[in-house]
Amino acid sequence: MRNYARKVRKMRGRRTHGYGKVGQHRKTGQRAGRGKTTQWKKSKKSYYLKQKELGFPDPDWDLGKKGFKRPQDINRIYQVNSLNVKDLDLNIDSLVMDKKATKSGNSYNINLNEINIQKLLGKGEINKVINISVKKASKRAVEKIEAAGGKLTLTSEMK
Repeated sequence: MRNYARKVRKMRGRRTHGYGKVGQHRKTGQRAGRGKTTQWKKSKKSYYLKQKELGFPDPDWDLGKKGFKRPQDINRIYQVNSLNVKDLDLNIDSLVMDKKATKSGNSYNINLNEINIQKLLGKGEINKVINISVKKASKRAVEKIEAAGGKLTLTSEMK
């Protein structure tokens, strides 16, 4: 038993019970529930309706951060510029005009490292005799170049 009256008894009939603005001194009663849809009619209506127009509910629509993005300098280490055999066959004449490749007789010579190509891939057909120097090449690219009568020199190991 108390020897004094509780403060709440004095505050009866007063709207805020001494806590200022209406709704203060509550735990989570002011924030209209938890989640994206609970109590959305109370204070989150415009937000909810906008998200609904964008396609909510959607499994990809989640708030907060997920994972991380690798720094760009690390991504650039692993980036490999590649070229297909068919593109080389089509563009070899323009490369000769730009003096990035040379032509002697009916064969062409090109160093792909000089035009920032690290790997030669084997998609397409090749009809011209081309001697190529490149860091890496696929097995099919090597087969197709040699079948056309050209030669491929690798400056690093083949993958």
